Amino acid sequence: MGYNQPMKLRRVIGFVLIAVGGVLTAPAEILAQGPFIIDYDVDDQTIAEDTLSYLQAAEAEFAPHLPFGEEPVKIRIASSLNEFLGLSGTYAHVGVNGVTRASQNLIALKSPRLRTLGDDYRGTVRHELVHVLLHRNTNTTQLPRWLNEGVCMLLANELRWGSTLQVAQMHLSGQMIPLRDLDRAFAMPGSDHQFGNAYAQALSMTRELRDQVGDEAFWAVVLGTKDTSFAAALQAHGDMSPEEFWKRYSASLWLLTVISVLRTGSFWGAISFLCIIAFLVRHWRNRAIVRRWEAEEQEEELEDAPFDWDSILPDADEWKG
Repeated sequence: MGYNQPMKLRRVIGFVLIAVGGVLTAPAEILAQGPFIIDYDVDDQTIAEDTLSYLQAAEAEFAPHLPFGEEPVKIRIASSLNEFLGLSGTYAHVGVNGVTRASQNLIALKSPRLRTLGDDYRGTVRHELVHVLLHRNTNTTQLPRWLNEGVCMLLANELRWGSTLQVAQMHLSGQMIPLRDLDRAFAMPGSDHQFGNAYAQALSMTRELRDQVGDEAFWAVVLGTKDTSFAAALQAHGDMSPEEFWKRYSASLWLLTVISVLRTGSFWGAISFLCIIAFLVRHWRNRAIVRRWEAEEQEEELEDAPFDWDSILPDADEWKG
């Protein structure tokens, strides 16, 4: 599945931590204000205060489309890798930094002390809060998982998984995930690379959907899944089916690929651009060959057509006698 023996060992450790009832997740300190309850270890005092400010700002920003509601949200800042793996459940072997159990109003965050330098902790906080808000304002069993994750990344301003260059590389290498398989890529995560591709594509598709239908209709589609299916909401507010959207999105990938490659300005960007040109030349040449074949077939059909007197003589009936 793309993960090695140490990954398997960490996953086992995670399950053990869950089985013992969260011994290592017992809160050392609690910061509670408004609807947010944050528990953390004493070394993460400043981080907890920053987390609270991020949550409060996000709550106010998201309120027009995703009102918070009445129930509080509990946040645990994991102070060790093993603790976070225990909280991650089935995602213990995937390189994620936050996990949400939206139905239980619980968020687990990996402390910035455990993350790589420059990692977007604020983006993770916002992302996980959106999961809770989507659960409260939609029926997430009817909201596609790719759109759920895409909205979270869109509102969190996350670009780590969703750069256009990554999607362009996926398109050029034939790694785009078919629409029918995309939700499964989140439900059954494989390697970090595959998981990252799923996130990149989800963000790209979400942006494209918003661009196609406009911001107002986009939110009408998302929130419409509270009472109806995604397909029905998309048809009602976006005037298209999921299959039609997928065709439009797929058709837009070439322009996205060309733009992203040209913006890199690197040696590999130039190589990729040449690959695009070569592919297009081959594509156009193949289309010309197919058109020539079709023309030849039509000519053969005309040559083999049965002789018809009526087509050449106005008084063919006299000649037939």
